[in-house]
Amino acid sequence: MDEELSGEPGYADPGDSVLFGDIFRAPFLLDLFAREDTCLLGGATLPAHLAPKLGGWLQGKLRAEETIVLSDRLPPKEADRYALAHASFGPPGEPRLAMLVSDSCITATALAQGRQKRSPSGRVLFAPINVVEVDKWQTLVDNVDFGRMPLPPDDGFDGYPVAELRHVFMIDAIHLERHLDERLLTCNEPLAAHLEEYWNGYAARRGPLAYERNLLKLAWLLSGAEEVTEDNQAVADKIADVLDIGWRLEGGDLEDVSEAEEEVRFKGANAAERLDPVRKALSGRLREMAAGAEQAADALDATA
Repeated sequence: MDEELSGEPGYADPGDSVLFGDIFRAPFLLDLFAREDTCLLGGATLPAHLAPKLGGWLQGKLRAEETIVLSDRLPPKEADRYALAHASFGPPGEPRLAMLVSDSCITATALAQGRQKRSPSGRVLFAPINVVEVDKWQTLVDNVDFGRMPLPPDDGFDGYPVAELRHVFMIDAIHLERHLDERLLTCNEPLAAHLEEYWNGYAARRGPLAYERNLLKLAWLLSGAEEVTEDNQAVADKIADVLDIGWRLEGGDLEDVSEAEEEVRFKGANAAERLDPVRKALSGRLREMAAGAEQAADALDATA
């Protein structure tokens, strides 16, 4: 995790805008996925007086009310978009927990946040949250699994929470927009940064979790494919320090550049005044990276 961020990873109350790392609780947050039996479904409305009879045929109970019947034998309608799919099983109708893993900017566009002349459109990506026993949660804390991120415990969870990045699914933005009041928590800045690391590690094998794991392998090779020595671990750590600087430059300093550009382009801020601090920050970060890179290269060369 970025050492420049202060405080412990944790949660905060959701704000007005929907952000990367917001946690929702709602019954429809199912981690849907396809199998080879996935197919489109057609639908028709069954009259109320026939519903109990259909329920009996299917060894279930249906009340005498109009009921939508779906089947792969009925012609599908593009407007309905019904399909047969699969999801993790749980108590029917019980609220599900899921964490938003779409970028905050993409989410703002999809939900038309701050855009009066637009309506919500598109989809946003979620990771389901499971609650597990403390021993399973601690195993994930001690042994990093890119696809399963252990989250800090909180009174809002009935157990120890794990974000299942390996089971991500999408939600239609127009339907999510109707449930914004069902946000439970949001990540504070350190936890959101940690989520970025896990998500990049799982989705692209990039970022701090990925390069730290690969640098452990480098230290092992430098140690003659035997137990890693302190000296060789120190070499790997120097390289990691340089990559950490690059990670902060990309995810923090260049984000500041983007914000400055938006303020100038859309809010009329003075370009020179907004440019000066970001230029100084970038220059300082690049010089820090260059100095660290030279030291890391010298340390690596010394192992030959």
